[in-house]
Amino acid sequence: MFGYVRPDLTTLTEADKARYRSAYCGLCRALGKRHGQLSRLMLTYDLTYLTLFLSSLYEPQEDGGEARCLPHPVRKHAWAASAVTDYAADMTIALSYHKCRDDWQDDRSLSAKAMAALLEGHYRQVKGKWPRQCAAIEKAMAEQAEIESRRDETPDAAPNCFGRLMAALFVMETDFWAPALSAFGDSLGRFIYMLDAVCDHDKDEKKGGYNPVCLMGKEPEDMRPTLEMLLGGASVAFERLPLVQDEAILRKSSIPASGRVMTNACAAGKSCE
Repeated sequence: MFGYVRPDLTTLTEADKARYRSAYCGLCRALGKRHGQLSRLMLTYDLTYLTLFLSSLYEPQEDGGEARCLPHPVRKHAWAASAVTDYAADMTIALSYHKCRDDWQDDRSLSAKAMAALLEGHYRQVKGKWPRQCAAIEKAMAEQAEIESRRDETPDAAPNCFGRLMAALFVMETDFWAPALSAFGDSLGRFIYMLDAVCDHDKDEKKGGYNPVCLMGKEPEDMRPTLEMLLGGASVAFERLPLVQDEAILRKSSIPASGRVMTNACAAGKSCE
């Protein structure tokens, strides 16, 4: 359910591309330093977007430099990191841990079970530092699993759970900006869940998997109005926030701020399987 939020590189300047890559590398580096080299496998575009989004709002002091790494041992890559990057790294672990547990419970994936066991200790550390966010993730994932297992026929029940999860993720601090950040995360989360359901429609229809689009008797191409409505709600929240730094990257990413939606095959650069 992740991998949808990525920049449209064809519309960015070279400077913005370099900035995005430095944030991506910074998050990868933070994962390795905070949670071990294996955790770098959990790196996603979505949490890079979260890093840039919250950094644009709070403008924390950043460190940076150039370094080689295991995936790119030959040439040095620029990186940039801050306290927001560390937060995004911790949330990466929280989400990855629960995703692995969910995959084990749903599919009995032994690899997911093994990865969850490897991440468990790191997740306990993250939960100790960010108890509010982790409690929200645990509650939302449990509610979503229960909804899917009983095959709740209310089409927005599961998307609403994922919306609450993303709302908690975007609120790093309970401050003046928390309501707008929560509203943005909630709409983005519901959009991602529904978009994932659109992408999985044919597979779930064939295998009988839980899917709100199938429950509504809709075809993927019928879902454009619903997705655009969710995008609109997130766009309103986006405009309430004074996002100046990296605004071009944020607006030109395939998320609500850009108003782009594709319903027939893929969105935000992720192919449907």
